Amino acid sequence: MKKKIMISSLSIVLIVVAFICIFKYYHPTHFAYNDRFVIGNTQEKIVEKYGEFYNVRKSNDGKTTCGVYKIRDNTPEWIMSYDDSLWYEIYFKEGKAVKVNLREGYIGG
Repeated sequence: MKKKIMISSLSIVLIVVAFICIFKYYHPTHFAYNDRFVIGNTQEKIVEKYGEFYNVRKSNDGKTTCGVYKIRDNTPEWIMSYDDSLWYEIYFKEGKAVKVNLREGYIGG
């Protein structure tokens, strides 16, 4: 009886670890965004899956170079002396996402 319980427990632990590893493979930057889906896709497909960007940067010819999602809003300065906002940035080249970046701090200029 103890042997069956031990084997069942070990099997459950291995299954949970496998699911965690698979999830981390597809979401290495942040758990809310699937980097493997984002990289290589167009802006339209990304917006269709995750919604409109919080901020968009465009080149001089009007093409999107970077789309930004807000993950965590900043804490008011009277509570903390720094801005701890968290941003998920997607960089585009020739209409396709080529790189993602997770950035903390103030966005803008």
